[in-house]
Amino acid sequence: MGTGDLSEAPKHPGFSFIKPKGTRKWVIILILIFLAGLVLYRGYALTQKKSSAQRVKRGEIPVQVSPAVTRKLIYSLSLTGDIAPLMQVDLFPKVSGYLKRIDVRLGDSVPRGKIIAEIDRTEYLQKVREAEAKVAQARAQLEEIQTGTRIEELRQAEEAVKQAKSRFENARLQRQRMEALYQRGVVSKKEWDLADMEFSVAEAQLGSNREHLKLLREGARQEVREASQAKLREMEAILAQEKIRLQNTRIEAPFSGEISRRHVDTGALVSPSTPLISLVHTETLKAVANIPEKDIPLLRLGMKAEVQTESFPGKTFEGKIVQISGALDLATRTIQAEIYIPNPQRLLKPGMFAKVQVVLSEKPQALVIPRYAVLEEEGSRVIYIVREGQAFKRKILTGFEQDTFVEVLEGVSEGEQVVIRGQESLRDRSMVRIIEGS
Repeated sequence: MGTGDLSEAPKHPGFSFIKPKGTRKWVIILILIFLAGLVLYRGYALTQKKSSAQRVKRGEIPVQVSPAVTRKLIYSLSLTGDIAPLMQVDLFPKVSGYLKRIDVRLGDSVPRGKIIAEIDRTEYLQKVREAEAKVAQARAQLEEIQTGTRIEELRQAEEAVKQAKSRFENARLQRQRMEALYQRGVVSKKEWDLADMEFSVAEAQLGSNREHLKLLREGARQEVREASQAKLREMEAILAQEKIRLQNTRIEAPFSGEISRRHVDTGALVSPSTPLISLVHTETLKAVANIPEKDIPLLRLGMKAEVQTESFPGKTFEGKIVQISGALDLATRTIQAEIYIPNPQRLLKPGMFAKVQVVLSEKPQALVIPRYAVLEEEGSRVIYIVREGQAFKRKILTGFEQDTFVEVLEGVSEGEQVVIRGQESLRDRSMVRIIEGS
């Protein structure tokens, strides 16, 4: 049996050799795969190492640069505000009465001095006539006093003086004779006293007649003339006042403008507290600009300003500073400036919202760099300059700013390359690589 088993073995000669041969094949395949992977891995690692070394060698911080240039620089302030009329008033009558007529409508343009409305004048005209009559009466009285006495009255007074003087002379002579007779004892004391009394009466009459003649020749006393003159002046003042009241029945436009509102109609009973119309001056408008305290030294009368509104996009209206306040607003630390804007075509309307740009200074030659190149560090302003592949930090002193540009007073020379993008990642003497960008 055992011999039979041995004799059957040669009948399957391939059984013991097929398994070892397949295993070797798969082992060889795995080894080749492993070697190929190892080669690829080492090649990739070497490439990355070379790339890293190349980046370190070249700085590897990408930046964009722009040169410092000289150009015209305009320093201006951008402000906002409302457009207002140069002048605006509500017209009130100065006297009371019924409105006889009103000759304007909403939106009408009126010149200065145009009669806008009129109050019934009948009562005021009558008062003027009464005052004129009183003035005429007072003037006549004064003229009578200033003209003096009539010739007939003066002649009569002169004649009375002559007669009184004659009586006086007769009484004087009679007194002298009676005095001599009384001293010789020819006449009594009673007769002497009678002659003396007649002399005194004649003397008094002569003095009275002379004084009357003097008054007639000189005219009325000074105080009488002054009282008459004062009365005339009083009547003339009343007349002038009544004429003014009559004139005030007509309401005139105090300036040229447009009727923005009409409050009453013809026939209304009006008084000095009744508004008639609202008048606005629109040929020239104004805008109020609040100038910061730091810019006050640059502010001057006559400076130009550009005004834009949403109603007219892309259109710029020219204006200029005409008025400047004398004191600052303590709440905002600003000073007010009024900008007058010519409006001959009446395109702008009061109440429009406006953007105002006030030009405070112009420099035809200013060294400037882009605004976004500047960094703030510990209260100082710094930039980075690129030279020979390195970035160098510099402190700068800036001046005016306009839009996207900043004036540099110290720290940069014309033509130097200033980092405008990527500077946040830089340090002094960092290696950089300049790239193009929009």
